[in-house]
Amino acid sequence: MFNTFIVDTKRLIKNIKYVRLTNPKSMICAMVKANAYGVGLSSVVKTIDNYVDYYGVVCDKEARETYRLTKKPILIVGALSNKIDTRFIYTCHDLADIKRLIELKKDIRIDLKINSGMNRFGFKSKNEFINALKLIKYSNLHLHGIFTHFATADEYIHTQMQVFDQFVQLAKKMGFNPIVHADNSIVSEIENHNLDMVRVGFSLYDKTSEHFLPVVSIKTKIVQINNVGKGELVGYNRIFVAPKKMKVAIIPIGYADGFDLSYVGLNLNIRGKDCKVLNICMDCFMLDISGLRLKKGDSIFILDTNNPLSKYSNYNNSSEYEVMTKFSKIRANRRKI
Repeated sequence: MFNTFIVDTKRLIKNIKYVRLTNPKSMICAMVKANAYGVGLSSVVKTIDNYVDYYGVVCDKEARETYRLTKKPILIVGALSNKIDTRFIYTCHDLADIKRLIELKKDIRIDLKINSGMNRFGFKSKNEFINALKLIKYSNLHLHGIFTHFATADEYIHTQMQVFDQFVQLAKKMGFNPIVHADNSIVSEIENHNLDMVRVGFSLYDKTSEHFLPVVSIKTKIVQINNVGKGELVGYNRIFVAPKKMKVAIIPIGYADGFDLSYVGLNLNIRGKDCKVLNICMDCFMLDISGLRLKKGDSIFILDTNNPLSKYSNYNNSSEYEVMTKFSKIRANRRKI
């Protein structure tokens, strides 16, 4: 295997410790959905398990995978699935979810999601929310928590927080005492609401502010070097025709590994020099290494401090989340340091 996917566990621990330091009164729910945002579920849980109180996933399949790695409670934040496992905490987004769970006549822990302004999931109508609370009060359901999700990290937080707090107060007036959580790691840096729990997602894995460190790097090897003449093609479909003599390295990472076709033209920093991605195939890409003393078998990094996730996301106008989850498909040896 020519590729190595490296997870820096020391940085991972530093990131989670910073969340604990800045939220001393709050429990921590580490979001490990989508294979821990592509970083690797097993590596992440085994590294941070002593530092968190809960884990958050999006579906029952992820919950079962996480359950095999930890004894911590697991909150499923996604849409209600067909099968209900009472080992997990489920999220209800509307009155229909409540009614469906009540019909099962099982002791089920639930969190209620509030749509405070993102308009994705959750209760938006206060009347519907009150009716849900009335049903919960006389059922086998246990109201474990109430939460919302912020759409931005700017002043819109205040608008959403005001809406969210109205729902929380309604629940408390009806005698419930749920775990309240809304803040994520970035929001709590801007304005810590000191809620019962803080959810840490992508900040756990990458540099979302000066206080967090990227934990993943990807190392590969040059498997071929071609001396290309002026006017010759490089790769499929005439995407690149050499304007001059060039030295082109073949890197064994392609779009099947999450190295998207949209990265054609991207400059990667290789040993201090900008090297352009000339073309991309399913299993490899072609890199201009003219002027560099590199040979077949030499190692290079395509993801590191010189080539961060933001370089990729800025280039193709995507998000760092998207880049990382795509890179998780890479055919590579996985190693922790």
